[in-house]
Amino acid sequence: MSASSFSTPMATSAADSAPRSIDLIVPIYRNATLVAACVDSLLAHATEIADRKPRLVLINDSPDDAEINVLLKRYASTSSDIVVLRNEENVGFVRSVNRGLAEALRAKRDVVLINSDTVTFEDTLAELLKAASADPQIGFACPRSNNASISSLPHFVGGVLPTPQQARDNWAQISRTMPAYHFAPTAVGFYMFISYKVLADHGFLREDFGLGYEEENELVMRAGKVGMRAIIANHSFAYHAGSASFKLTDLDLSTHKHQNLKKLLEIHPEFLRLVGRYESNPHFVAERMMGGLLRDSSGRLKVAFDLTGMGKHHNGTNEQAIAVMRSLAKGQSHRIRLAGVASAESFRYHGLDKIEGLTREEPGAPGLHAIAIRMAQPFDLHHINVLESLAPINLYSMLDTISEDCGPLAAESDFLELWDYVSHHANGLFFNSSTSDRAFCIRHPAAIRQPRWSGLLPTRLSGYAKPGRASASSHILVLGNHFAHKGSDTAARTLAASFPNISVVGLGAETAQRGNLTTYRAGLLESELVERLFTDASVVVLPSYAEGFGLGLMHALAAGRPIVARRIAATEEILATLDDVEGVFLFDHNADLVQACGLALHAGRSAARDTRTHTWDDWTKDLADFCFEVAAQDDVFDRLTARIAAGNLMRRARRGDASAPASAVADVSSPTGHGIALELDELIALDGTEFVQHAYATLLLRQADQGGLDGYVADLASGVSKAKVLETLSKSPEGRQRGVQLAGLDELLTQEKPVKRAPLYRRLFGRRT
Repeated sequence: MSASSFSTPMATSAADSAPRSIDLIVPIYRNATLVAACVDSLLAHATEIADRKPRLVLINDSPDDAEINVLLKRYASTSSDIVVLRNEENVGFVRSVNRGLAEALRAKRDVVLINSDTVTFEDTLAELLKAASADPQIGFACPRSNNASISSLPHFVGGVLPTPQQARDNWAQISRTMPAYHFAPTAVGFYMFISYKVLADHGFLREDFGLGYEEENELVMRAGKVGMRAIIANHSFAYHAGSASFKLTDLDLSTHKHQNLKKLLEIHPEFLRLVGRYESNPHFVAERMMGGLLRDSSGRLKVAFDLTGMGKHHNGTNEQAIAVMRSLAKGQSHRIRLAGVASAESFRYHGLDKIEGLTREEPGAPGLHAIAIRMAQPFDLHHINVLESLAPINLYSMLDTISEDCGPLAAESDFLELWDYVSHHANGLFFNSSTSDRAFCIRHPAAIRQPRWSGLLPTRLSGYAKPGRASASSHILVLGNHFAHKGSDTAARTLAASFPNISVVGLGAETAQRGNLTTYRAGLLESELVERLFTDASVVVLPSYAEGFGLGLMHALAAGRPIVARRIAATEEILATLDDVEGVFLFDHNADLVQACGLALHAGRSAARDTRTHTWDDWTKDLADFCFEVAAQDDVFDRLTARIAAGNLMRRARRGDASAPASAVADVSSPTGHGIALELDELIALDGTEFVQHAYATLLLRQADQGGLDGYVADLASGVSKAKVLETLSKSPEGRQRGVQLAGLDELLTQEKPVKRAPLYRRLFGRRT
């Protein structure tokens, strides 16, 4: 063969290269009102596909229905492009459809098979056919809908059926950032494009499926054996009332569906494997998460704060989170529905239950939100798992890089991988100072490309002022904790030795009394004691080597206490917002500490003019604006699917099973050592608290939060079975997000409750006209 033979193009006829004409086939059985809405909507938008020379084929399978006959006769009289076929008797859905498909095959036309209880909107047909023409191997396509199994968007979860316009509005909120189409294991027959190639090579629907259900899946599987593909057109939407025609028959629908599913699996045993793989795909998981973007009944964006790590103690991180939520609830409740995910005990301890406009979500069932926020860096994989189970949009407040910069802290954990992950995959990062922003981006350059907001926490003194008695000026207060970078233990000892006649109180590593030095273990004090220590302080000393923001500095200024502080970037950033600062003495090195403290003791007070500063309400308004800005980004869905895929790989790698499927059960230990992942028989052998701890470790790869632990232990005590607890955990938002399944659980549930469970396929494809 000559070389030129390889370059000779194949002959292609004009008929093969041009878009085919198309038939819009509507099988009809009674329900004249629904039929009229369906046909009228098709006629209103058929001009969008005028280049495909659309022909509307209405097949009357209720010839004895006078109202339907009159209606169809009227339609047929309006245009030669409306064809009415009347069955002599009722033959059922499948045979009616096949009659229309035979007409299309004779005319060499593509087909859109349309149920009579659907409503077509602007761009439904245009976007559907555009997507269907994207690849020559696409033989089937269906639009999105409110009620169409895997094609539903948002995913159908029951409840009150929305109006057609409400359903379309819901879809529009979610689909905006999704790709034009994606491949699926099948298309849904309520509104399905079928190419002429499929009809010509693979024939029609099998009529041994009776009145309907599974017959379109059989055709998709049949054509799929030679490479014909099905897609879902994400930018096309059709409303579907659902099962309207079948409800008018005497058919035992449940039994009929089960028999047809059994028949389908006998012919195409690969079907459930394809569906199972599709369900575990990041794309499908992301679709479910996107439902959180729907606004509440008042049109508000749903925002949730992860407070599961907020223990019953006071620290700067908790203080900041509480102040932010209190201000958001007060000033932004008109556009944000605010929730905190926390145990009831923790919620009450911090007074969050008293904040009007803030609702509590139970950690075990936190619901789905648009945006999830963590007001601190993630130090454990569980922190990321929780946030990713709450919402499609994840925001992190990266407070500082101290843990990364201080050797012992960095050596004790593997959080740096998590910070890199967040830098690449979070929807946005925000910082409480420019100092923190700059430091984090230098260490994690990927963050530079992400949406970021840097807002110095409020420096308005009134936001930190505490009512109380006048100062007794009784001691030097050294702020800090047990970490070396705070410098509090060394500073307290130095000042106690240098000022032997003055009491020195230090917050540091231990609670002890040595001469004129009293130390307290930081983080274990009641807030009232801490406030009294501030009020009675002659001088407040801040010897920390590194901070993201100085809450202690602000409290000392608000209390009017003289201040000694190490000269660091965060402190200078705060002071730059104030004017006429008095009584604040900065030192550069430890050798300068005693001299600076002597000057502060003589000053007697601190003061500053804060007319240029902003308030908590200003700060949280900017945070809310950032939330809306991130929610409006065009990459929400792409970022979500990429994050799910990357997170799955990271979780598997940490379990040591990088090559295992997402549903595999891993062997891991929780951070506290409570709960090792076990096989089902080992789990069931445990009882009470031990069972719940190991169940969390096995299914969610983390320790049980206190609320979840207490709740499930109480359930077991009340008679709830262990299998039911495992099922609830696996089907929780976090469990579905992880996609982890426990082998043998279905069989155990069946043994405990001998009721036939719907197979995986039924959960996905259980509704169809």
